[in-house]
Amino acid sequence: MQLMSILKRMEIFLRILLSTSCLLLVVFMVDCSPPENHIKCSSANTNCTITNSYGTFPDRSICQAANVAYPTTEEELISIVAEATRARRKVKVATRYSHSIPKLVCPDGQNGLLISTNYLNRTLEIDAQSMTMSVESGVSLRQLIDEAAKAGLALPYSPYWWGLTIGGLLSTGAHGSTLWGKGSAIHDYVVALTIVSPGGSKDGYAKVRRLNETNSSELDAARVSLGVLGVISKVTLQLQPLFKRSISYVVKSDTDLGDQVASFGRQHEFADISWYPSQGKAVYRVR
Repeated sequence: MQLMSILKRMEIFLRILLSTSCLLLVVFMVDCSPPENHIKCSSANTNCTITNSYGTFPDRSICQAANVAYPTTEEELISIVAEATRARRKVKVATRYSHSIPKLVCPDGQNGLLISTNYLNRTLEIDAQSMTMSVESGVSLRQLIDEAAKAGLALPYSPYWWGLTIGGLLSTGAHGSTLWGKGSAIHDYVVALTIVSPGGSKDGYAKVRRLNETNSSELDAARVSLGVLGVISKVTLQLQPLFKRSISYVVKSDTDLGDQVASFGRQHEFADISWYPSQGKAVYRVR
C-alpha cells in the first residue's frame, strides 16, 4: 500500500511537471516569435514577393516586385528614389512587419521596386525642454515609446500593436482610442516631417520636402499620405510628460449601449468598449 501511494504521488508530480513545461514552452514561443519576414527574394534582393504580417491579403494573393532596396540613411534613400524615378519605375514602401490588411505595399507588377525602411530605425533627437522627439520613419512604436520614456516623455495616445513603424502608422492614419484633446490619431501630434518624393531632372529626380507647421497645408497632406506622396524619412512628434495608467474592466448589460457610448467616451480619457451581442453584454475597459 505504501509503495502504491508513493507511485501515485510520483505520477501526479510528473503530470504537473509536464503541464508546467508545456505551458512555459507555449509562453516562450508566443513571446519570442514576431511575424516572419514578409519580403522574400529568390536571389539576393531581386525577384521578390511581399505579403503582410498575417501572411495573406484579403484576395489571398502575394504581390511581386523586381527587387527591394534597404536604405540605411536619408542620403541612400534619396539616391534610390532618384534612380527609380529616372528609370520610370513604380515604387512602394514596405515597413518592418507590413501590418496593413489592404494591398498598400504592392508595386503593381513584376518590374516594381520595394523600398524597405527596416534600417531607417534610429532615434535622431529628443528635446526634453520642448518635449519633442525626432526619429527615422522605420522606428517601431515600441522603440519610440521606450526611448521617449528614458527622457521622461510619452506619446499622448497610440495604437495597440507595438510592431508598427512611425512611417507606416502615419501613412495609414493609425490611432488609439479617445475623444479628448486633439483625438487619438498619431498624425495630429506631428510637428515636422521630411518626405522624399520623385522629382524632375532639375531636382536630380528626387525632391526632399522638409515640412513643419509654417507650411501647414503641405504638412497636413503628408501626415496621412497613404504612401502616394513619397517616402517618409524623418518625423518630429510633440510629446507630453511621462505618465502611467491602470486598467479596470466593467461588464454591463448592452441594453443602453447606444446611449452610453458617447457619454462614456467623454467621461474617460483612455477607454474602449467591447460588445458581445450574442451574450447581451458589453465590456467597458477604463484606463
